Amino acid sequence: MSATRRASLAFFAGTWALLAAFRAHAPLHLDTARDLLIARDCALGLHCPGAGPRSSFGGLLQGATWPRLLELREQFGWSLAALEHAADLLLACAAAVVPLVARRIGAPANALTWALWFPATLWTIGYPRLWNPTPWPLALVLTFLALLQAARSGGAVMFGLAAAALALAVDVHVAAAVMVPLAIAVAAASARRPVVALPLAAGVFVGVLAWLSPGAFAENRATLAPYAAALLAGVALAVAVGLIARRWFVGDGDRRARLVAVVACVYGCVALALLSLITGHGLDPRYFAPIVTPAAIVLGARGASVLAPRWRVALLVAVAAGHIALWAVQRVVDRQFRLIEAEAVAAELYGRGLAFGDLYRHVRGPRAFDLVGTLAALEPNDGRTAGRDGLDWLIVRASRAALPSPVPDAWQVVELGGSYVAVIVAAAPNVAIEPVEVCGDGDCTRLAVDVDRFAQGPGMQWSARAHAGLVGLPGRFAGASAVTYRLPRRTDGAPQHIVVFPDDCGRWQIDGEPDEVVAFTVAPRRRCRWWLPPFAEVDVRDLALASLVASAGADSPQ
Repeated sequence: MSATRRASLAFFAGTWALLAAFRAHAPLHLDTARDLLIARDCALGLHCPGAGPRSSFGGLLQGATWPRLLELREQFGWSLAALEHAADLLLACAAAVVPLVARRIGAPANALTWALWFPATLWTIGYPRLWNPTPWPLALVLTFLALLQAARSGGAVMFGLAAAALALAVDVHVAAAVMVPLAIAVAAASARRPVVALPLAAGVFVGVLAWLSPGAFAENRATLAPYAAALLAGVALAVAVGLIARRWFVGDGDRRARLVAVVACVYGCVALALLSLITGHGLDPRYFAPIVTPAAIVLGARGASVLAPRWRVALLVAVAAGHIALWAVQRVVDRQFRLIEAEAVAAELYGRGLAFGDLYRHVRGPRAFDLVGTLAALEPNDGRTAGRDGLDWLIVRASRAALPSPVPDAWQVVELGGSYVAVIVAAAPNVAIEPVEVCGDGDCTRLAVDVDRFAQGPGMQWSARAHAGLVGLPGRFAGASAVTYRLPRRTDGAPQHIVVFPDDCGRWQIDGEPDEVVAFTVAPRRRCRWWLPPFAEVDVRDLALASLVASAGADSPQ
């Protein structure tokens, strides 16, 4: 067995072993719920436009590759835990390709390469979250494998394969499009016959994008049409730069490939910084994912020549220990629901005959909006209809040790595995989320948070259900210094105490509390989604329930 194959096997085994043995489970997240709902639409044949969700990257649509992977869960009845294992396998496969990429620049991959690549990849894809960037590393590593081999050989066919791999990476996440000018310049600089390689690669790139995601391709083409002149000028500039650089792309293939790897690292950092400056878009870590592989290989090769073996081993051990520490911290410290735990909660709620319409507007607890979106994706497709008695469902993830003894009869305790349980408590609410008035810097709007039009039936779109009536809020109030939600409250119900759970928006305040209206106000943070106040009502006489919500981080910000 060659040294490269042994390195690939070691990279695969090490990555798979760490991820499988110490899996930090994916948290609940609106993006995950949205993607599961898009996949359900397609699997049920109700609404499948050949596109993924809309990105924050210029409003472009993501491709359909990630939703299609999620469709497998619907088609084969996989659990959400199986999705995590599939994600781990994709990442391990990406790791196995890294030594093949390193071989293309004559720099054999070593332990230092993996110690740089593994944590940087997890960081840039937002591990352990399951979302569009999850399968991105494999597409990106394949892109560099083909691009470096093309730079070595100069053949038009290899540049066509590199274009196909880059199209896959762009389809997974549109931010990979930042590498298109680099690929054009490399083709112009190193192809034996640029006049053949460039048109061939362009045709393959466009064709693969249109084939993978026809819906996203059509809409993105319309979105970019007004900028066609600027885009063509950018392409021409990339070709010109590549042709000028041809004099540097001489010599053996290792030298050309090594030059591409170094330029890719520099270009990626500069291009992303300029793009952020021009557009005002924040530089999220995931946008640096395209340069992780070449950077790890180049730095790993350099580090192997200057670091003593004991320091390389120490770094390797530190990376493995750091991942295990992440896993341990999540198990001990992080109290939020995991994605895989939502299945047990859904089984309990839907097992009572409830429909999603009975839960929307009525789920309370920590990160309730993320939970209710996930519950939408887990509702049985059996034609059930809403129409229960409008109870609120307080759902709290708690340590089994935090439960009182005996457990109150009104509490339904759902086992989640390990030392945690989900506690579900139903109660008649005083505060309603229908209608709701939302105000930001004096600009107020009344919203109908209604799910009737999303009931199961012909033409129903699952992907719209989790955000019914709230889609426009993030954009409308993005610049507000504070946002206030005014919710109606009954005055003839049992006395209830309002508590608020922590979320990404910051510290919520309950302003006043007039008899018939409750006003929740929050100042924005960068990741605040402007959805709904994370509140719950607790019977003032129920000390056990008050203790439970307090253990989940609730406070009373009156």
